Amino acid sequence: MPDSLTNPNALRWHRIHWLWLLIVLLSAALQAADLVPVWRFDRRLISDRHYWLLFSAHMVHLNWTHWALNMAGLGIVAFFFSSYGRLWQWLCVLWLSALFVSLGIYWWNPEVVTYVGLSGVLHGLFLYGALRETRHFPLSGYVLLLLLIGKLAWEFFNGAMPGSESMTRGHVVTDAHLYGAIGGVVSFALLVLAEWLTRMARKG
Repeated sequence: MPDSLTNPNALRWHRIHWLWLLIVLLSAALQAADLVPVWRFDRRLISDRHYWLLFSAHMVHLNWTHWALNMAGLGIVAFFFSSYGRLWQWLCVLWLSALFVSLGIYWWNPEVVTYVGLSGVLHGLFLYGALRETRHFPLSGYVLLLLLIGKLAWEFFNGAMPGSESMTRGHVVTDAHLYGAIGGVVSFALLVLAEWLTRMARKG
């Protein structure tokens, strides 16, 4: 059995799962402390240079049902895709996906005054994971990509998936899912480019 203290891959797996656990615990603590109004995306406050809200908004949720649904999605990412990147790579995907969601809403959805939730970022994580999957298991990777693209297309033309708004008891900003997905694709492209440049530098 590999020793997690000496095996680099086991240690990487361990550290990445601590990242997911930190997100779960932080978001649960914020929800329990009723800090949603303080951490949520607020257009007026962001216009007043409270830029940290562009990132903090994704750690708070409408209610505990909304939180549980998002944490279930994060659990799927953690279980199936964690080994497809180092800790710093997943942090980059998280950061870029969150930025794309928040800036996308701020620039192109002026009707959205406040926003909370991890679902937009989750779409970025899923797209990144699916693209990585295609390099290791092409069949499942491309099937997952088609499913994600199909979901995004449905939401673009028809609005929220049936039942999603009744479960969360709130309005679903479907454009946030698209922005997050774009963030995931951009993250994948940048990280693959970085890997290629690193290989070229080592060969040189």
